[in-house]
Amino acid sequence: MIGRRVADVQDRSSSQEAEEIDSLTNRPIKGAAANRSRRAIQETKRNEMNNKKGTRVRAGIIGYPNVGKSSLINRLLKRKICAAAPRPGVTREMKWVKLGDGLDLLDSPGMLPMRIDDQAAAIKLAICDDIGEKAYDFIDVAGILVQMLARIPEVGSRALYNRYKIQLEGGCGKKFVKTLGLDLFGGDSHQAAFRILSDFRKGKFGYISLERPPL
Repeated sequence: MIGRRVADVQDRSSSQEAEEIDSLTNRPIKGAAANRSRRAIQETKRNEMNNKKGTRVRAGIIGYPNVGKSSLINRLLKRKICAAAPRPGVTREMKWVKLGDGLDLLDSPGMLPMRIDDQAAAIKLAICDDIGEKAYDFIDVAGILVQMLARIPEVGSRALYNRYKIQLEGGCGKKFVKTLGLDLFGGDSHQAAFRILSDFRKGKFGYISLERPPL
């Protein structure tokens, strides 16, 4: 008799646990309504799982022209999917690139302020080929670069002489460029300036920085 009562209690308990309660009426949901409710719950759980799996992070890579944005994406992908070259203006439009299952990267053209009031910063951007060639004078910029290199301990005027066999007289970079033009390019100072800038950009003086971060 006791065993039958225990069994009846267990049967009622399990049936109560299986019942679903309507949140509005607080009454058990039975029959077809219960089946629909269970299916709705299961579908909701499946949608939540699918949404979690489908969530992707989207990030844009932006910066000055010719600093390696496209090259970085190619390196991460381990294949060339973005056009890249050691000159500004290669990337002309924005492009989304899929990187793995959960990340999209945006390759974008280089960005510059509408106006650069800091002329020292503008000259450094020109030296590093981050500004279009039509925006600056090659001879002036190359002359300033010569003077900057002469003041950098890792380079100095000695490295300039070893490469071009020309002495830096009076610390005048523009005169150095014109002398190089006479010696190597038949008086073409523009070609001489281009050579000096190209040598710097290719690391012929070592991979050095033109400025240091503030302390």
